[in-house]
Amino acid sequence: MRALFDALADVLADRARPGELLAATLQAEASEFVRFNGARLRQAGRVERATARLRLVDGERQAFFELTLPGLTSSRDAVAAAIEPALATLRDAVAGASPDPLLDVLRDAVVSDDDGDEGRFDRDAFVDAVAHAAGDVDLVGFCAAGPIVRGFCSSAGSRQWFRRDRVAFDWSIHLPVDAAAGGARKAVKASWSGESLDTAAIASAIAASRADAAVMARPVVHLAPGEYRALLAPRAFADLVEMLSWGGFSARAMRAGQSPLSRLARGEAALSPSFDVAEDLDAGFAPAFQSDGHPRPRRVALIERGRHAASLISPRTAREFGLVSNGAPESESPQSLRVACGQLPAHDSIARLGDGIAVSNLWYLNWSDRAAGRVTGMTRFACLRVEGGEPVAPIEAMRFDDSIYRLFGDALEALGATPARLPADDTYDARAVGGTEAPSALLSALRLTL
Repeated sequence: MRALFDALADVLADRARPGELLAATLQAEASEFVRFNGARLRQAGRVERATARLRLVDGERQAFFELTLPGLTSSRDAVAAAIEPALATLRDAVAGASPDPLLDVLRDAVVSDDDGDEGRFDRDAFVDAVAHAAGDVDLVGFCAAGPIVRGFCSSAGSRQWFRRDRVAFDWSIHLPVDAAAGGARKAVKASWSGESLDTAAIASAIAASRADAAVMARPVVHLAPGEYRALLAPRAFADLVEMLSWGGFSARAMRAGQSPLSRLARGEAALSPSFDVAEDLDAGFAPAFQSDGHPRPRRVALIERGRHAASLISPRTAREFGLVSNGAPESESPQSLRVACGQLPAHDSIARLGDGIAVSNLWYLNWSDRAAGRVTGMTRFACLRVEGGEPVAPIEAMRFDDSIYRLFGDALEALGATPARLPADDTYDARAVGGTEAPSALLSALRLTL
């Protein structure tokens, strides 16, 4: 894939006419996909794919063209033949385009190389490990493994490269239908990820899921609406924190009054002093450049000790409002979010919860009142009633509605000492980059509404 990227950069440099800037963002992968049903292999396959989003800039006018490149091992001549018709289309489009006063594409020769460690994935060993660890339970799962690439290159000499190998396995263990509970379906959902296959770690994670499934087999407890102490697993806590990506950290949303963190930014409210959030590229989830080619700082502190520290500012927003860009993507959403850990050991977290609910993940999240920072969603899968520091039974799926100013503020009692790495697992158009690193969280109260 590196040779393909270099060939693309060479072709752009050769084909650019005087006064033109030709740029391209490369999105490529060589992926192994494995699906399981009943803890046995259902489907396996391999996908190799590379797309380029070409961009022609002439003064303040621009046009885009996206195409699939002929193959990961394509020669320079093959790449040139593939993009030649696109260049003709782009030149026609630019000739009739209106000027874009906020256009701010990188016009310098920036070179960077972020090549992660080469990963290892043995499909047969992986399938055997899952089947052995799952035993006779009904495990349904999906794994995507292999390298993911992002690149930006231009006729001005910019060549910025990002590559990561990743194994991401997402699964659920389904219990038999409970006829006594009206045909209720119960399941435990979990995931594991790493740069290389680690069969021992996967087996351990599946064993933990099986232990949760044993509790889930007990009769369901119906909770009355009200406030409950809650222990949020890292995935559930990350689900809540990621809601702040919906404009919470965006400078444009702040200016438009559409950010759920506007009160925090104005100093009218504060969160817990233990709540620190940063866009941290050293977490390794995303490249250190954005789609306009501008380099990004390694770290931007967003919330420090519960106070607003900074917003994400894209080049376009910077030009529109006279700000200084920090290289944020156009969406001004974080791509490599890191939440600082606390002091709560994992082995002590259920005991510290005492009486309450342990929440593994949250679903169907949305803002119920964006301006007030109120978020709503559902508990689902292995969410357990805890009494006296021991899980006793699964709870019925419940809706919650609460304020992030409370959940991340006075109600935030403790944060876990160990973070979980949660890479983005979307595969709709291509395997996604991005992710969140977050610990567990102990809340003194979570408001369940129905």
